[in-house]
Amino acid sequence: MKFAVTFLGGLALLFVAAAASLSFGATDIASREVVAALLGFDPESLDHFLVLTQRLPRALIAAYVGAVMATGGAAMQGLTGNPLASPSTLGVSAGALLGMLVSVYGFDAGLFVQGLSALAGGFAGFAMTSAVARLTGLGPDPRGLPLILSGALTGMLLAGLSGALLLTDPARRAEYLSWLAGNINHFYADRLAAFWPLGFVSMLILLALARPLTLIGLGTERAAAMGVRVRGVTRAALVAVVIGASSATAICGPIAFVGLVVPHLVRPFTGAHLARLLPVSALVGAALCLLSDVLARRAFAPFTLHTGVLLELVGGVCFGVIVYRLYLRPGAAR
Repeated sequence: MKFAVTFLGGLALLFVAAAASLSFGATDIASREVVAALLGFDPESLDHFLVLTQRLPRALIAAYVGAVMATGGAAMQGLTGNPLASPSTLGVSAGALLGMLVSVYGFDAGLFVQGLSALAGGFAGFAMTSAVARLTGLGPDPRGLPLILSGALTGMLLAGLSGALLLTDPARRAEYLSWLAGNINHFYADRLAAFWPLGFVSMLILLALARPLTLIGLGTERAAAMGVRVRGVTRAALVAVVIGASSATAICGPIAFVGLVVPHLVRPFTGAHLARLLPVSALVGAALCLLSDVLARRAFAPFTLHTGVLLELVGGVCFGVIVYRLYLRPGAAR
């Protein structure tokens, strides 16, 4: 019963956020006009044109990215037992970013190859993070900080390489500079159409693996004793997370901290079991990204702030709060 109430609450929040995203912008559109545009498009109406060709694609991108990144973060935190784990803190997003830019700048690739390159970059970024953590975290650390520090180091390195790559072609710099900052924009609707199946399949895989992943989070030995194929489930879950996060990055650039913050917001209401945590995280992640996009459009009007920049600012503060509560405050785990 408690889960049903929580799920319905997340669904209601997503509905409100979607309505706000379709209604609010440079010019506000009445809710009745939004409904009319969705149910019976009038080609002569400017409001209908704005809703269907600009705001609806933008809302779909925001909802997709938020849901995929939030479920990926929840799965990674449960799998690694590290409350700071997420695609953005473990090098996945930065790797996907560099991989796609290499395909564009180096080979002038089309959408399909860009998607493959983002996936390859996401896997490479996570592999680099894991390798650095193994080389530097030689002693046992129950907090898992070597993994997060390795992710931060890898992310900075890959982001720096991405920025350097942009400087090699001034003609294309303007086209990809905003994308590099995490830009939810209706211009990327073709990218959403091309890559959304990857994230959808990723979330389905994680939901299917929810029970064994929850058991692994309680301890690999206990999970193995209960019949869980720990290595196979772990690999399948990591592949699913990387695929989903890389597809989201390929659409609109890096949208950071959604995967880190949302599971912490949701877990007090759902518990740690991923069968409950994942679907609610998807709803709240989508809603958070939609609301952040609305705020980015309205907070500094008539100027529009990139959604990724806003989430970096808010997420950075949340990251600091989480680190303090878990590791720095008196009585925290050592």
